[in-house]
Amino acid sequence: MSTQTPLPEEDASMPIAIIGIGGRFPGDATNPENLWDMVSKGRHAMTEIPKSRFNIDAFYHPYAERQGSMNVRGGHFLKDDVSAFDAPFFAITPKEAHAMDPQQRMALEVSYESLENAGIRMEDIAGTSMGCYMASFTRDYSSLRAHDPEDLPLYEATGNGSTLISNRVSWYFDLRGPSLSLDTACSSSLVALHLACQSLRTGETET
Repeated sequence: MSTQTPLPEEDASMPIAIIGIGGRFPGDATNPENLWDMVSKGRHAMTEIPKSRFNIDAFYHPYAERQGSMNVRGGHFLKDDVSAFDAPFFAITPKEAHAMDPQQRMALEVSYESLENAGIRMEDIAGTSMGCYMASFTRDYSSLRAHDPEDLPLYEATGNGSTLISNRVSWYFDLRGPSLSLDTACSSSLVALHLACQSLRTGETET
């Protein structure tokens, strides 16, 4: 038996508009415009695994049953250099930025670009009840850092805590609404979108 009060019918069906977008996608699709160009022209972003990720020759084997190997040589990878993150722009020290998971860095960049795309100024949302709902379920950067415990940075906890992805954005833009980082595996993005819409319809958040 649920104790949740259902939304009034007019609130539950209230239309919600997406007024700004931003994104990072594989290959040359470094933003939504480039993604549309790639898809509309029937191109794809599949490439061989870059040497900067790992040496595929050391792990490739044509038979999937062989333990400790993989039977594919390629994938879809982001092209931008995550180390090019402009830390001072987001009021973050270089030392702290070095410890930050690229997901945190890109969340800040893409959030800024989304607001810019929507024509919304930072001063117009600062101090408002705007909510921030983020989805993430990978821990690759943290796993890489753990290979050498002697080299763990000072900001390891805040830099690699997935719960802080949304908090980074809320802090930088001074958002006072809910700030949630969600992990429901493959459904994370849809769950984040669902909760964000629910928050708007109940009046918990303004935008």
